[in-house]
Amino acid sequence: MRATPNTPAWIALSKHFQKDIADNALIKLFEAGGSTRFAQLSFQDQNMLLDLSKQRLTPKTLDLLTQLASERDLSKAIENLFNGGIVNESELRPALHTALRQSSGEYPNVDGKSVQPQIEANLQQMQSIVEKIHAGQWLGFDGQPINTVVNIGVGGSDIGPKMVCQALDEFSAQTRDTLQLLFVSSMDGSQLAKMLQHLDQGTTLFILASKTFTTVDTIANAETVRSWLRKKIPNDKLIGQHHFIGCSANTQRMDLWGIPEDHQVRLWDWVGGRYSLWSGIGLPIALKIGMQGFKDLLAGAQSMDHHFRTTEFKQNLPVLLAMTGIWNINVLGLKAHAILPYDGRLKLLPHYLSQLEMESNGKSVTTKGDRVSMDTSPVIWGDVGADAQHAFFQLLHQGTTAFYADFITPVARTPSDQYSKATQQQLQYQQDLNLANCLAQSRALMMGDSLLDWDESSDQAADHLYRGNHPSTSIMLEELTPYSLGSLLAMYEHKVYVQAVIWDINPFDQWGVELGKQIAKTTLNAISQRQNGQPVDEQFDKSTEGLLNYINQYGVGH
Repeated sequence: MRATPNTPAWIALSKHFQKDIADNALIKLFEAGGSTRFAQLSFQDQNMLLDLSKQRLTPKTLDLLTQLASERDLSKAIENLFNGGIVNESELRPALHTALRQSSGEYPNVDGKSVQPQIEANLQQMQSIVEKIHAGQWLGFDGQPINTVVNIGVGGSDIGPKMVCQALDEFSAQTRDTLQLLFVSSMDGSQLAKMLQHLDQGTTLFILASKTFTTVDTIANAETVRSWLRKKIPNDKLIGQHHFIGCSANTQRMDLWGIPEDHQVRLWDWVGGRYSLWSGIGLPIALKIGMQGFKDLLAGAQSMDHHFRTTEFKQNLPVLLAMTGIWNINVLGLKAHAILPYDGRLKLLPHYLSQLEMESNGKSVTTKGDRVSMDTSPVIWGDVGADAQHAFFQLLHQGTTAFYADFITPVARTPSDQYSKATQQQLQYQQDLNLANCLAQSRALMMGDSLLDWDESSDQAADHLYRGNHPSTSIMLEELTPYSLGSLLAMYEHKVYVQAVIWDINPFDQWGVELGKQIAKTTLNAISQRQNGQPVDEQFDKSTEGLLNYINQYGVGH
């Protein structure tokens, strides 16, 4: 573990750890806290409960962590975020994803102009598209109503909308139930090739989602789709008029690609890709759950924005979640973070959060260009709890890896008229079983062998040693709805920002991603040159040379 800075707040945290925490396991902290520990370390806002009582800390720890937040001038940083300050310092941009879900008050300015007109026009355009498709009035080239929409994107243009659509699938009953919504992100073509076998050119609409409209993965898939459409559609003008929508900040490239202006949903430089599901990138969400459902999602996020901006640190859910992570990473030295949703609808949430957090805070350089002095983002992974229990929970309970975990679950599920009373009762039993497993696993991670009634010197104990003392956070939603999901996602966005402020890094750029893309271009050129028997321009390391030779020997056409 890297040393923490030599500032008053960090020194106080280090002394507190050595004096009050280092020799005390979680069980002892519970014994010392008595009946008040849960009350002191659990926090609520509207429809959400954040329980930190199973974290290896005390109320004093949280006091010292909030002092650290104040030392880093977090309040000013929060206002900069909401007011349009240049928080993306390497690219000299604001990051205004919060403005996308703002519904009243004074909007921030960009280049001296309020962003409100752009956002409102964007929402109106999305609503017009959604209503037209849901009403069966968006027609293909041959006059048939569109019944399938395919979103082509990658990264934030794919995983965010896809995750939300899966999580809120049951809310699609209020929209056009015959509409099929699909996602393509793979650049190797296999995902798209299989899909196109079952689609009809006359009834399929494609959304090309790319902030720059230059992303190689997305454009390659788009070209494949256009070739497929050309098999039945006489000309590219008809293809653009009937079968493509573009979501991008680059209107010029959408024009050149043949997408009509009224089919272009604008994005802006001041919204990062992994923060963009609240924008036109969220069009698939609006198509899935209707425009009102999408606005409910925005409203839930806005409620968390307001809480984050106005609530004192000691009761502020995103701040508390973030600072607990700082404690785990920089004081306890934990480098792995498991995201464990106990609800099958949230299966893609760990994937979404791994991108949000690791792409944002996976940095080793400060905003001033210096090497960081502390560890930053942990490795994040996870799965739905029931599946994870039969996959990697063995490592969590008895392995040697140090980690912390977030258990996330909705408490209630609204009964549906589509099920009989007997089925409803069975589903309620399954929900109770799910909640029981969620609580049991977090308890077992904390308490370990102390839960078992056996002689520690026995052979059985030797074979089944549970160390326990693994910290975890429990996040409970009253129910999974567009509103509550919006609140949950916004809480994690703000958590990422708070941690970036503490570490003095920029969470809104991703130069590491761009480096690999640049190298891929020269490598692609080398593959093409070798296959055509031409001299290769670029020199590579011996490993890459060997792999290129293998590709040339056994690749396509050989």
